[in-house]
Amino acid sequence: MKKYTERLEIRINPLQLEKLKEESKERKISVGEIVREAITNKYSVSREEKIEEAKKMFQLNAPVTEWEEMKKEIEEGSKE
Repeated sequence: MKKYTERLEIRINPLQLEKLKEESKERKISVGEIVREAITNKYSVSREEKIEEAKKMFQLNAPVTEWEEMKKEIEEGSKE
């Protein structure tokens, strides 16, 4: 089960709340879960979008080496 740590307070009109409560009762889930689903559906990134972004990154032709060497370079760079 996911652990939710952040709180969000919103104001909605009575009709919106009524609709949420109706759906909550029908689906036997909380109003909060319905709101989380809506947020996830609105802001989640599709597989295709992820692939397109990965293709853009690969086109950068950034230097790549063994992980231990890259880790060392990253750590040294963060000290500067």
